[in-house]
Amino acid sequence: MVQENSEKPDGLADALKYMETLVDEAVQIYELDQEKTNVIDELYNSLKIITNFLGFSVDVHPALLNYPSDTRIVLTPSLDILVIKPNYKSEQKRLDEFSLDEISNIIRYSIPTLTSMAKSDRNYTNKKLAFLRNASKTLKQLRNANIEEGTHNTSVSVEEVKQ
Repeated sequence: MVQENSEKPDGLADALKYMETLVDEAVQIYELDQEKTNVIDELYNSLKIITNFLGFSVDVHPALLNYPSDTRIVLTPSLDILVIKPNYKSEQKRLDEFSLDEISNIIRYSIPTLTSMAKSDRNYTNKKLAFLRNASKTLKQLRNANIEEGTHNTSVSVEEVKQ
């Protein structure tokens, strides 16, 4: 008669323990994969709102995606990646279609560039708005001047315009 509770011969008990561990690891990997998908979707959707609003495209260094140096890679405002190969053929993929490592590389490289571009755009817009404010102030003075009485004091100093 065979005893069921006796030790399993030939390391079968160890094999069962490894199988249980393998199942546990596989479940954890599955859960991490689901979390990765959710995090990438959230990142993609949130970042896309910002990049669409800003409207900037960024060149990405080809080595970050394991392409040769004569390949041009562009991250568009819609978070599409354009890959223009040396033979001028191109392909287009969404950012969220890349691997976790590739997405990390693109984000790590592109976010500082996008931030710099946004700061430059803000500074440019501030300067233009300051000019338009001064022009509006000058025109408002003209409008408020009593032209019928001959009062024409509409001078604005050059220093005010330069600001």
